Amino acid sequence: MDIVGRILDRDQPPLVVAEMSGNHGGSLQKALNLVDAAFQAGADALKLQTYKPETITVRGNDNRFIIKEGLWSGKSLSELYEEAMTPWEWHSQIFEKAKSLGMFCFSSPFDESAVDFLESELNPPVYKIASFELNHYPLLKKIARLGKPVIASVGVSSEEEVRTALEILKENGSPEIFLLHCVSEYPAQPSDFCLNLMPELGQTHGVVFGLSDHSLGHLVSVAATALGARLIEKHLCLDRELSSVDGGFSMLPNEFAEMTSSVHCTYKSTIGKKLPSNPAFYKRSILISEPVRKGECLDEKNLRIARPGDGLCPSKWEQVLGSKATKDMEVGHPLSLDDIC
Repeated sequence: MDIVGRILDRDQPPLVVAEMSGNHGGSLQKALNLVDAAFQAGADALKLQTYKPETITVRGNDNRFIIKEGLWSGKSLSELYEEAMTPWEWHSQIFEKAKSLGMFCFSSPFDESAVDFLESELNPPVYKIASFELNHYPLLKKIARLGKPVIASVGVSSEEEVRTALEILKENGSPEIFLLHCVSEYPAQPSDFCLNLMPELGQTHGVVFGLSDHSLGHLVSVAATALGARLIEKHLCLDRELSSVDGGFSMLPNEFAEMTSSVHCTYKSTIGKKLPSNPAFYKRSILISEPVRKGECLDEKNLRIARPGDGLCPSKWEQVLGSKATKDMEVGHPLSLDDIC
C-alpha cells in the first residue's frame, strides 16, 4: 500500500491503524489472532513496537525506576518492558500475516539497533516515532537517513521540541513527515486533548496531521476526524486480562469495528457540497390561490406564499402586489416574472 498516497488522498477516509503493543500477552498465536481481529475490525494497518528491555531502560535499583501510578503501578521499568515487548523473532510472521490480509505493518523502533533490524529483515514502508522518543536525536537521524516517510507523535513535546525534531528529520532525508496529536496518559481523559490544537499543529509546521488516541471509547477519534485528521491510531486487544498489558485503554475488536465505522461515517459527513435532492419542494414561493384571468389585478385574494417552492421567491411579494396578470392562471400556478406586468 502507498501509505503516503493514502494519507494524502482526501477522497478516502482517514487511515485507521491498530496498535498491538504488548497486548499479545507473550503469545505468538495471540499476536497473530490480533492481526486477524484488526483486519475484521476494519483497520488499514497494524503497528508494533520494536525494542528490548535493555535497549529502552537500564536495571536501576533505586525508586526512580518504579512506576508510581496508573495501570502499571508498582512495576519497574525493566519488568514492564520485559512483559510488554514483542519478541523480534515474531515480527516477520506478524508482518506476513498482515500482508496476506491486505493490510500493511510497521513499527515504532526505540533505538538504533531496532531500526537496523526492521530495515534489514522487514523493510517497512514507514517508520513511527513514539512521543517519548521525539528528542532521541540519534534515533531520529538514523530513521531519517533511510529516506522513508515518518509518522511522529508529539504528546509530551513542546512546540520548540517539535520544530527541532522536524528540522533534524528533514535535514537528514525524511521525504514526508506526518504529526500525530497525542495525550501521553494511559488512559487519557477526553478533556485533556484540546483537539482545537490539532489543526494548528498542521498549520504551524506545514504537515498533514492525525491522532494517536489513548482515551476510552471512540468519541475523541470521531471528533478528530471531523477536524481533518488523516490518520487515527488506536490500541487493540482481544481481552482485558492482566496479560494484555495495555488492555485498560485498548479497544476490544467489536469496539474497534464500531470506531472504524464511526470514523468513516464522520468523514463522509464532512466532504462534498451536495444539496438536498428536492430542496424547492419544502420551501415557500408565490402561488396562485384563486383562478386569475388575463389583465386581472394580483393581490392578497388570489395570491399566497405557500409550498412548493417552485414559484417566485417571497422576497418579490411587494413587487407582485398590484401587478396585472399577463395570462389566465389556475390555482397552484407557480408565479413567474413573465406572468406579471
